[in-house]
Amino acid sequence: MFAAVSPYHLTTREPPAMAALLFAQRAVTFMPSPRGTREEIEQAAAASPQYVRFMETWAWSMPLWTKGVLGSALDDGDDALGDLHTAWTQLANDERYATLRPLARATLFECQTEFLDVISRDLLRGGPDPGISLPLAAGIDRFAARRGLVVMRSAPLSVAQKAEQKLGRRVFAFAAPMLVQASAERVLAAREILGDELDELTLAMGEVAELIAQGSETPDEHPHERDAVERIEPAARAYADAFARAGEFIAAGGRDELHVISRMATFTAVSLPVDAVLRSGVSAMRSLTNTPNTPITLNTRRASPRSTANTSVETMPVLADALGSKRVLSLVIKPLGERVR
Repeated sequence: MFAAVSPYHLTTREPPAMAALLFAQRAVTFMPSPRGTREEIEQAAAASPQYVRFMETWAWSMPLWTKGVLGSALDDGDDALGDLHTAWTQLANDERYATLRPLARATLFECQTEFLDVISRDLLRGGPDPGISLPLAAGIDRFAARRGLVVMRSAPLSVAQKAEQKLGRRVFAFAAPMLVQASAERVLAAREILGDELDELTLAMGEVAELIAQGSETPDEHPHERDAVERIEPAARAYADAFARAGEFIAAGGRDELHVISRMATFTAVSLPVDAVLRSGVSAMRSLTNTPNTPITLNTRRASPRSTANTSVETMPVLADALGSKRVLSLVIKPLGERVR
């Protein structure tokens, strides 16, 4: 199983990131980084103190990058940057998401230094700017749908997240232990100790994700999906048993390592439309504003040039989407209160 994980979750080491780092053959995230010649990269990084601060928050994960467990691209170099740009274009210009259009940052991709600075700042703050967090989350979903990855998600708490879940089809669910706090070294040790059981579980989940990405709306359309789902429950039990047997070895770190905390968690897989993030954002905005048919201008300074005037009456096209009706498999992770002993 290859997993896509939000950089927001990785920055704060939230359960979706910790689950991805433990379960996935490889976890892929979006990493804002300068591009160009070495001199241009150095200049861009030097011009953005926020970017330097952001990279420092990821220093703990360097062993995982070195071992190939975590990366910003697949082996062929494909990453989520183009998908992020497409999602940003949809947010700014597509009539289907007109309610959200005022949130779009019109100049996001015009200046590399600004791009690094505003994304790094939002990642450090936990995502308060929907003009950044919405297209980033939507871009990761698009990337995962294109390549058959599993997107790791947190349990729905916000209005938008709850609206998103209504768009989904539940595919499978299981409960199992996971590391909710651990150093990169402990994560690597757990992966090695639990290797056989993890392989069996994640192989089945990866097969389901690939079938969903191919267009599976129901198990009846892809009998192989049903076969893969049936293998998940016994594989999850075997993994949980192995985790229980190896708990002391997994937690046995050095004095300077982060204290290891394990908890039982529920893992619920949901098939979502590729544009679920934007569609749920529209639903949430309409719900909060009680104006179901009128775009709402929350911050005109961030509105796209085409939407700064007469936004309530301007008609913009529904953009053709190369991914069409593709779907993406998301794994919703919800740690429970009880620690694993």
